[in-house]
Amino acid sequence: MVNYQKKNARREPSSRLFTAFPLSTPIRLYVVSIIRELDTLLEGVRWVSPKNLHVTLRFIGECADEKIPDLVGSMQQAGKHLPLQLAVGGIGGFPSLGSARVIWVGAQDRTGGGEKVYNVLDREADKCGFGREGRKFAPHITVGRARKRPVEIPQEIVERFRGERMELDADEIVLFKSMLTSAGAEYTRIKGIGRDTTE
Repeated sequence: MVNYQKKNARREPSSRLFTAFPLSTPIRLYVVSIIRELDTLLEGVRWVSPKNLHVTLRFIGECADEKIPDLVGSMQQAGKHLPLQLAVGGIGGFPSLGSARVIWVGAQDRTGGGEKVYNVLDREADKCGFGREGRKFAPHITVGRARKRPVEIPQEIVERFRGERMELDADEIVLFKSMLTSAGAEYTRIKGIGRDTTE
């Protein structure tokens, strides 16, 4: 016997979500200049669109839209640690330089403020039923992904980008919706929380 009630049950609306620090215009242009140079040095990489560049905080994944207010509440708690500074510069790859599937530009958390923000978001996400990530905060800006096979990033290229840094004044946490399309990911801003919106 077919259970028509279960078969025809409506799926609750949901979105693929993550939280991030947006980039200022000068930082975005700086990272784009790094991408352009890397494009001449590395093959087999799909580079991230300039409009999609950000410092990832907490990837949430598929989330029922009804839980979004809870996530905004966690952002308000985390926003109490704003503003903070991140030193943007240097490059690397995950999981390793010799076999990188993700190429990134660093965003060094010199004061520990970013880690405080991440820890609050991670703890509150667990309360919302998403589980803890169980990792230390490793701030970075994803700039490229290997197209087919992992990419090797030679040490001389790493050294080439080691010295210069620009300061990012992170004063807002943004909740983004991610939609995967044939042309790549499209990010839509849902809500931004700054220090002045946490009181």
